Amino acid sequence: MKIRANITVFAALSLMLTASFLFALLEAARVRGLETCAALVSRIGMESVCAEYQPGLWEQYHLLYLDGAYGTEHFSMGNVTERMEQRVTENLAKPDNGSNLLQLQFVQAQPQEYTLAADGDGAAFLKQAALYMKKSLPERVMKELYDNYQEGRQVEESEGAEYSVEDADRALREAKEAEQSTEQEALPDEVPVEESGGGQDVVAQETEGEVENPLELVLALKENAILGMVVEDISELSSNQVSLKESVSKRQRQKGTGSESETVRLDWKDRVLILEYLDECFCDYTEPKAEGELSYELEYVLCGKDGDRENLEGAVNRLLFLREVANVTHILSNGKKLNEALTIATALAGFSGNPAVIKIVQIGIVAAWAYVESILDVRTLLAGGKIALLKNGQQWTADTGNLAGALQNHARAKECDNGFSYQTYLKLFLFGMKTGKLAYRMMDVMEWAIRKVPEYANFRMDFMIGSLSYAYSYETRPLFSGLASIDSGKPAGYVFETEKQFSYME
Repeated sequence: MKIRANITVFAALSLMLTASFLFALLEAARVRGLETCAALVSRIGMESVCAEYQPGLWEQYHLLYLDGAYGTEHFSMGNVTERMEQRVTENLAKPDNGSNLLQLQFVQAQPQEYTLAADGDGAAFLKQAALYMKKSLPERVMKELYDNYQEGRQVEESEGAEYSVEDADRALREAKEAEQSTEQEALPDEVPVEESGGGQDVVAQETEGEVENPLELVLALKENAILGMVVEDISELSSNQVSLKESVSKRQRQKGTGSESETVRLDWKDRVLILEYLDECFCDYTEPKAEGELSYELEYVLCGKDGDRENLEGAVNRLLFLREVANVTHILSNGKKLNEALTIATALAGFSGNPAVIKIVQIGIVAAWAYVESILDVRTLLAGGKIALLKNGQQWTADTGNLAGALQNHARAKECDNGFSYQTYLKLFLFGMKTGKLAYRMMDVMEWAIRKVPEYANFRMDFMIGSLSYAYSYETRPLFSGLASIDSGKPAGYVFETEKQFSYME
């Protein structure tokens, strides 16, 4: 028996509307899934590309950067984009078997912004170095180091820097010339022959009582090669040279398009951490690099010369100046030493009868005494010892009565339990260096070191990408919305766009 079924127009329309509503809900859920899929695949693609960071830079210097040239001589974001699109395509499910309800198709990836290590005077580069050291240096220690650096800068800029051996020597010579001129005017026109022998006796008597002139000693020392005075065997010094023409600090650098590096600001904590990073990763005279373009890397960062000896000499000169100023400060605070200097000044310039001249010579004696002590200090520092920024009486070495003897046999200053090492003094000088100069010289050293590895021969720090952003676009066709549509029009396709950013400092 056949049963006839009927459906009213109203019921048919109701079913159609219900089906359309259900399929619309399914399509809406699918669209949300498509958005999530696009965002997820884009993030995975970004992280996959950025995971290919430059290995040499990480292994030697613990910094993360993506090589925008991928080992070649030419930087191009096209290299990055090609890999980005490859990674996204690989991670996107393929709709070839018809079982994938999303059926999302990748269209393209467009670079938006990117920053390079050399952008913004290298501030972001320095920030990453500081972040590496932050985990191993407590804030209490950072504050102590900061106070030391500040104290060192104050000493370097103190009034002791105005004490001059040259001024004292000039005043003493002028006083002698004035006295000789006066004596010549007072001499009679004719001197009897029989009286000439008596003058020789007087000269001999004066010579016997003559005291050591520290001014002449120091002026003679300053004419010598500075390294010869502080290094025991100058033949053992590194003679390495390097061409700076194509170094990061000298050449035209590749620039990024992003603004992140321009907004990075370094505070005092970052500065302290950067100096500790230098101490850990860079070599110096006391621990030279066995294989490298330059053996004294910290000295290069400080002075920027093309040879090890020139950089060491620059560092020693800076060190001598600081130690001289600090030693002048010590003498000025010690009444006994000031009286000793006045005694010698009176013996040398008392003939003038001019207190102003005696005072100038006394100041010069203080400077000369401090200079000799500073030579002894630097010898100790270069030998791996420690010298206090401001000494006490027990830590003083040179005796004003025999300054020349104090320097013989490569004698050194007494070590100080509360002293700074050679590296600490270099860091003190680097603390106030301008951001760009500090960053680019550090990059020079890194380039020279990493290029020693054959596969990284084309390595350039200004090719290193620190952060980047990409815009991704995807498309697909509707799946459920066209199955039960009241009108006969064909639904339009979907386009999904998303943007992802990545920074190695996050």
